[in-house]
Amino acid sequence: MLDVGCGGGMAIKLIARIAMGGFVAGVDYSEVMVQQARKRNAAAVRAGRVEVRYGDISALPFDDESFDKVCAIESFYFWPNPIANLKEVHRVLKPSGLVAIAMEGSKEMPNWRKYVTLADRMGFPFYSGAEMVERLTAAGFSQAWFETVPEKGQGWLCTLAVK
Repeated sequence: MLDVGCGGGMAIKLIARIAMGGFVAGVDYSEVMVQQARKRNAAAVRAGRVEVRYGDISALPFDDESFDKVCAIESFYFWPNPIANLKEVHRVLKPSGLVAIAMEGSKEMPNWRKYVTLADRMGFPFYSGAEMVERLTAAGFSQAWFETVPEKGQGWLCTLAVK
């Protein structure tokens, strides 16, 4: 599994606890976050179960078809070219691999218009589930869908797709 935009490595740690027999990788464009993620996951890194690399979504530092699953938690907002970047995720996924993109806030929220203005001021895109599905389909994923949890926080959106 690959965590794109892994930040300090908290999700990597949680995933590695569940996937005891698997391999978990993370990539982040901040060297400070890469070091923090490596430190947080030091035992799993030493055991060869976790690897954290410095890198960018535009050119992931992994071979084609390297991963069964890819996740991006609260990092999609920062992807500079969403469709091209999703194609890069597609490249590193094995056939039938799954991607999950989670973000807090979406146009499925009852008061979403209020947050669009705030997101615009901060320079973040604000998506609907349907807009995310369109992007994943445009990037070449064969199946794409979304799920929401509007009652949690500002409302969570998780978009999923199969290569």
